[in-house]
Amino acid sequence: MAKKFLPYALASIVGAALASITVLQTSPLQAQTQCPEVTRPEIAQLFDRWNGSLQTGDPNKVTLNYARNAILLPTVSNQVRRNHKEIQDYFVTFLQKQPVGTINYRSIRLYCGVAIDSGLYTFRLTSNGQTQEVPARYTFVYNKVGNQWLIAEHHSSAMPEPVSSAQ
Repeated sequence: MAKKFLPYALASIVGAALASITVLQTSPLQAQTQCPEVTRPEIAQLFDRWNGSLQTGDPNKVTLNYARNAILLPTVSNQVRRNHKEIQDYFVTFLQKQPVGTINYRSIRLYCGVAIDSGLYTFRLTSNGQTQEVPARYTFVYNKVGNQWLIAEHHSSAMPEPVSSAQ
């Protein structure tokens, strides 16, 4: 009697296995259709939003551009900032220099729910009435959180070699 049910049991197992494979094959496609729509100009505007928040002089407003678990590798500090409190602490000091950023070169890449803006920027910093230009490299990794794009990772480092105005 058990031999009669063996083919049916085997068919059920094979059917379940094939159904799992089908689900696995379609899941990535379904996930991709859930990706938020965004354009490169929209991502470029996120730098303008961030730079504009620097102009307010308010570290709280700057910090709101960052996701709660964001990482900041800042330009003028050796300390890695791993949360809003640490990021805000960095901007308390940095904003005293009245920073104004200008993009010199950028490359924006778009992925599902993630956008990367990397390139070169120059910061004009003012301290004690003296203005200084600091050329730097940057990477902003943005992630869609709720209905807005927030900075998940931000790396900024001064250029390691002297930069001529011809570059």
